[in-house]
Amino acid sequence: MRAALAVWFLACLLLVGSACSSIDANHVSQIAFPNRDEFKTAVSPFMEKRCGALDCHGQIGRPLRLYSQFGLRMKAGPNGTRDTSPTTDAELTENYFAVIGIEPEDISDSLLSQGAYNDFLLLKKPLSIEGGGVRHKGGPVLRGGDTGFDCLYSWISGKVNAANCADGAKL
Repeated sequence: MRAALAVWFLACLLLVGSACSSIDANHVSQIAFPNRDEFKTAVSPFMEKRCGALDCHGQIGRPLRLYSQFGLRMKAGPNGTRDTSPTTDAELTENYFAVIGIEPEDISDSLLSQGAYNDFLLLKKPLSIEGGGVRHKGGPVLRGGDTGFDCLYSWISGKVNAANCADGAKL
């Protein structure tokens, strides 16, 4: 029985290996993501304040889940209390992957085109439908020209405007 299982396993490995070796590198798309450090220092603080409340994207069940000192935490505070200390590096990293994980190919396309491609959910969800957005359960929270919108757009374009991000984080 073990010998048959081992033969089957080796056959599967050979099959998978041969399938992988036939990939043509010329047909693989280039993927790039916006700067993680700029996200952590400029974009995440804006998103934590504007989007990360416990009744919005600071919830466990949300497709875009944000951790912050203002909302959801990865770990509870002492004795199970809510931790209000600054957002940890691990939480900032999770926020980055949550944001780029929404539509990774579209974010990459926008970065590679330096913002020429901007037709994806991260930029459309927070806008009103009249302003070019799509339905957002929380309603419109940004508008074109808003420093918060410019923060997201500039980061995705590969030239983050940290001043707009800081201004957009003001409530």
